Amino acid sequence: MKNTAVKFSSLALLAFLSSGCTYSSDALFPSLLGDETQETVASSSVKGQDVIGLGTTNFEPVNVSKGGSTGTFVGQKVATFREELSQLQNSIRASNDQLQKIRGSVINNALQYHKVIGMIEAKLQVGTTPGNPQMFQLLQSAQNNIQVMNANTNSLNQLAAKVTSDTAMTTYLLDSIRTAYTISGAVDEDHRQLRILENEANQTSITINSLLAEINNDVLRQKQYIETANNYIMDLNQAIKVGSYGVNNAPLISSQVSAVHPAYAGNNPAASGKPLFVAKFNKSKVNYKQGLKQAVSSAVSRKPGVMFEVVAVSPVNGSRLAAGNARNNAAAVFQDIVEMGIGADKISLSSKTSDSATSSEVHVYVK
Repeated sequence: MKNTAVKFSSLALLAFLSSGCTYSSDALFPSLLGDETQETVASSSVKGQDVIGLGTTNFEPVNVSKGGSTGTFVGQKVATFREELSQLQNSIRASNDQLQKIRGSVINNALQYHKVIGMIEAKLQVGTTPGNPQMFQLLQSAQNNIQVMNANTNSLNQLAAKVTSDTAMTTYLLDSIRTAYTISGAVDEDHRQLRILENEANQTSITINSLLAEINNDVLRQKQYIETANNYIMDLNQAIKVGSYGVNNAPLISSQVSAVHPAYAGNNPAASGKPLFVAKFNKSKVNYKQGLKQAVSSAVSRKPGVMFEVVAVSPVNGSRLAAGNARNNAAAVFQDIVEMGIGADKISLSSKTSDSATSSEVHVYVK
């Protein structure tokens, strides 16, 4: 599963540090759509935060100065240049207005996305039924927000194409103004007005190039943000299937459960000795479920009421991503064992590193 840049809540981080197991009832959480706590979680996650990191510049070109007619051919060219520069600056203002509108849409949509994601996280952090349709409905709402993000990115790309065309026209106009100095038959007033126009065209060129650069940066930020959001949607989709959420999508321990089952405490060391079952996740698709089922069934037949420990194993010098993948895989194995009819109160989760591991592994021990 891909790692994402989205920050998890402090509760999820605590679960990650403790490597605890999770099991909770729907009764622990109020109505999915009607609780004020969820609204607080969602809004506080983005309060005072620059949602995507878009640019903030408001681009306003300089005004074009007026000039009187001199009656010369060069004077006529100056009047034409002045009109063309005014048209370009009007185009810049229109592009700037469109940019600010798109940014407003991006930010409003991102806030809505974060609000929905916050509601999903708040529910998953305390646990819900696996495959809860209400959760998938919320997830679909977040995916709709991503579609709006894509539409805004397309609008930014179209705007960038328009500004690129205006940038080329500004360069052409500036070259034409400079060439006009060489035309014979001009009077001093013509050259004075040309110098003023050249300065204003230079400033306009700087403005429009800055506008284009900021639009392109916004496009890049949007694409990165969308990629992160899509990856996180995949993570949440898996967590909803499991019915719980953490950095490793494993269920979070509740105070009620840990009081009855001390083995659930997150500070217990990972089991040692020979594991009952080992799954090595060294390729994209690992078919381990049949072997796991046989191992669990055999253990139960030998010792009814046996307890299991599922251990996420990652290489000693592995990356955080490798450790996260190991925990994701362990959470999946945990759920597989639950689906075999083993009570969640008879399964604990932990993690460790291993010198012999070259990829993510999951070890299952009996206790």
